[in-house]
Order: sequence, then structure tokens, then C-alpha cells
Amino acid sequence: MQKKDDRAGKRDYSQSEVEDALAALIASTKRTHRKLNLLQIAKKIEVARKGLGNLKNVSEAIGLSTEMLRQFSRVTKVAPEARRFLINGAIQSVDIADRISRLPTVDQFLVAQAVARGELNSDDVRAVISLRKDQPKLPISKIISSVTGSRNIREYVVQFQVPAGEEKLKDIEDRFSKLFGQNGVSSVNVEKGMGTLILNKDGKNRFELIAKRKGLTKRALVEKVISGEVK
Repeated sequence: MQKKDDRAGKRDYSQSEVEDALAALIASTKRTHRKLNLLQIAKKIEVARKGLGNLKNVSEAIGLSTEMLRQFSRVTKVAPEARRFLINGAIQSVDIADRISRLPTVDQFLVAQAVARGELNSDDVRAVISLRKDQPKLPISKIISSVTGSRNIREYVVQFQVPAGEEKLKDIEDRFSKLFGQNGVSSVNVEKGMGTLILNKDGKNRFELIAKRKGLTKRALVEKVISGEVK
């Protein structure tokens, strides 16, 4: 018989419900093709967690790490409009669903849709997250296009805004080449106030190293290069 904890306002689960949740988790978390979708698995984890007290006990009961259980649980943070792709099984990768949940709510549907269509994989979604952090105001559709457009040529795309009255493109290009190495910069382009910097692997590595050394985000580093603060 189901009970409720009146003091805490939280539901208690019977032993049979907890055992059913554990059995379902064993059957669904260790295989690619599952009978349960990711949201259903997250619900079973919550039932098991409440029944056994904590995730560590659930981990020991089903032989899955607590971090993996947390990853499954985080899929509940996927925005409601993007959840349809989890519910219908179009997205079955917990890694991808977890990454999507880390994006701003307004971005999640288009990214999930692109994953469901086979246009983005796990590495691509990771790149989308990275580019979104660097370019918080850029439309998510452009971020997706940048990631898919650079995937096959193994290049890193950085998009940036150019303040009105900024120097000529040649000046900006020279600054990037000086900092990241002429051989590290594949191209620099500016159109209608929006710039695109494309780095190869060596340029990307140098970019990340310099940002780390200076204690800056990659977006902040680019802004300082454009303004001339970093040379």
C-alpha cells in the first residue's frame, strides 16, 4: 500500500516498488537499447534512492557508479519542449542528454532536434556547449552550423563581435596571427559586425593555453585581442 510522509510532504515507496525500480535499473542502465526511456530511468533512480536512502546504496545494489547514476538523474533538467526526443527514444544517449541539460533552456530544443536528426553527436554537443559559453548572445542555430561546418576539417571556430569603428580586418587578423601563430590561424573573416576566427589544432591548443595562463575565458581573451589589450 502506498504511503505518504505527511511531515516532509514526500512520498514513501513500498519495498516492492523499490525492488521493481532496482530490477528495472539493472535491465536498463547497462545496455544501449532499453525498454525504458531516459526520463523513466531517472524516475526509477529516484524511487530507488528514496527507498535505499542514498545513491551510494543504489550504486552498490545495481553495480553502477554513483556518478553514472547522477548523470542519468540529471536528464530531468532537460527543458520540457526538448524532452519529447527523450520520451520517444530519438535520444537514448545519457551523455548527450546530460550535456543538453547544461545548455540554456532556450537552446535545448534545437540542439536536441539536431541530435535526433543525426546532425550532432556527443562530441558535437560538447563543442556546442563550449561555443555557447564563448558566445552567449549568438543564436543557437548559428552555433550548431559552426560546429557541423567545422567537424570534418578538424578546425575550431570562434565567433566574435567587432565593435563599431574597430580597425580594419587586416589589423584584427594580424593580432590573432601574432598571438596564436600564423600557422595556427586558418582564416579570419568579419561581416556585418560579426567576426569568425578559424583555428587549426595547433592554434586551438595555443588559444586554450594562453587563456588559461592569463586566467581568462576564451571569449574574454578574444575580446581583449580585438581591443588591443592583449598582444
